[in-house]
Amino acid sequence: MKFATGLVLIFLSITNADAQFTALTAELDTVFFGANTPTPDDPLDPEGLLEFYGTYKVYANFTNPGDALSAIYTDVDALGNPPLYIDAPCGCHNPVAGSSIMDASNPSGIWTGPFLDWEYDTYWTIGMESSDDVGFLPQSVGFPINGENVCSDVINNGTIFNVGMPQNAVAGSDLKILIAQVTTCGDWSVSACFQVFINGEQADIQYNCPGVLEVTHLFNDGECVNDADDDGVCDEFEIIGCMEDAACNFDPAATDNTGGCDYTCYGCTDDGSCNYNPNSTLDDGTCEYLSCAGCIDSGACNFNPDATLSDSSCEYTSCAGCIDPESCNFEPEAILSDGSCEYITCAGCIDIDACNYASEATISTDDCIYPGDNCDDGDASTNFDFIQDDCSCNGFGCNDSEACNYNPNAIPDNAECNYITLYAISGETNPNAIMMLAYTYPSTTGSTYFWESSNGDIEDGEGTPDVHVVWWGDGEGSLCVTETNSGGCSGEQVCLYVDITPVGVSDMQIDLFNVYPTPASEIINITTLTPGSSNLKIRDTAGRVVYSTDIETEASIDVSVFARGTYLIQLVYGENQSSFKRIVLH
Repeated sequence: MKFATGLVLIFLSITNADAQFTALTAELDTVFFGANTPTPDDPLDPEGLLEFYGTYKVYANFTNPGDALSAIYTDVDALGNPPLYIDAPCGCHNPVAGSSIMDASNPSGIWTGPFLDWEYDTYWTIGMESSDDVGFLPQSVGFPINGENVCSDVINNGTIFNVGMPQNAVAGSDLKILIAQVTTCGDWSVSACFQVFINGEQADIQYNCPGVLEVTHLFNDGECVNDADDDGVCDEFEIIGCMEDAACNFDPAATDNTGGCDYTCYGCTDDGSCNYNPNSTLDDGTCEYLSCAGCIDSGACNFNPDATLSDSSCEYTSCAGCIDPESCNFEPEAILSDGSCEYITCAGCIDIDACNYASEATISTDDCIYPGDNCDDGDASTNFDFIQDDCSCNGFGCNDSEACNYNPNAIPDNAECNYITLYAISGETNPNAIMMLAYTYPSTTGSTYFWESSNGDIEDGEGTPDVHVVWWGDGEGSLCVTETNSGGCSGEQVCLYVDITPVGVSDMQIDLFNVYPTPASEIINITTLTPGSSNLKIRDTAGRVVYSTDIETEASIDVSVFARGTYLIQLVYGENQSSFKRIVLH
């Protein structure tokens, strides 16, 4: 398990009052507590090889954000500088042994799987925590070709430097630049000299050899170096707080109980109670629910504005009624609407000058009627009906008694008069039965004609002045017509009476079709000897048509629904010519 902390160990060396480099500092970044912590499959150190090791970040600190670290160096012989080294007698964790300086072999992208511990390698650097960090990797002169002995090598003449001033070599807002990382299991020290471009000006150079930074490790053979209360937690890791779990300020992470415990947070913590205390965080069992209970629905008849808890006592009937003052049944004492408002019984015309003024009405229906308004007197023979001065309804009509639409009660206007002239029906008055004959009534433009007959069938022409009739039976028959002109005026009915002469089948024309079987019971089959379409009619013994259809040369007809007896089959072809056959159904 690794443990991060903010512990800072500082060695400070200031060369003069306006120095730009101010000190070396070592910050403990990570502590390792061995295998199987917190879980047996700890991916970082499953075998516990790094137990009680610590990873330290070593920083050069500066005065200005623009100060740039140009080089870390030493020249013992020429300049009399102290040597450059990292001295860790306990040994260092150094998995990237190819170089003692951060180089391209250690990008953060590989810190996973078997390379997970490379993040905690020991190395020299200028501002680069990995090879893919922002900036440019430093270069070196006078260092060993590998980093196997990075924690014991002593450099007497060598340097780590950046060309120019890349971003990683500038102090920035935190006023510090990483110069080394050390992962070790005991006390250690570091020594180096520094060339600085003050505020980034390459002509303004500071040289500083601050001396040796001595760092005391937290553990000595797995025991805390500093443990004042002898509780097994290093003083550097102690968390001061309240360790009493019943206290208001209980801190489950605390390891030192000297922070003091507070119990002022007890009270009623149920926000649904009458005495809820929003400042309380621990409940003391004093919550009560009666003193503030009542009806809390502002829409109820017994709403209690002082209540904050509902006691289910709300009722909605004692104050309910029609609350619309514009309604017919407004109840001024009601405060809740029960949906009973109605607007019909008191509605009507409220204008006293109107013909339909309703004195009891309080709601206007906007249907007041006044003299001169359009109306309908219900008489089809009048037009442009309107309300009269006496509030009656009347319209203009014809007062000529000779007109078919004469109306003595209408407002006289002979322009409305409509006349029908009666004529006679022309046609044969002594017809033979079963023969189709033409009848005509004089035509008037725009008129329609309604025909009626007794003992005869009107075959076509209904609505026109010309019809064809087939007479049947023996004795008197009639044909009547009623004319209705374009003005809607209908004249009297005109009739023509005829004397019908019966005709036997043997007296009729030659056979032009065959019928079989005969007699028949369910189906009869028809075959014609005439070309084209024909009309087939079946008549009963009185000559009335009981079935009619158009056929070509063959047809099968279901006669199972006909009453049993004798029927006459008529085939109409060509220009209304007919041929007949008798059929018996049994």
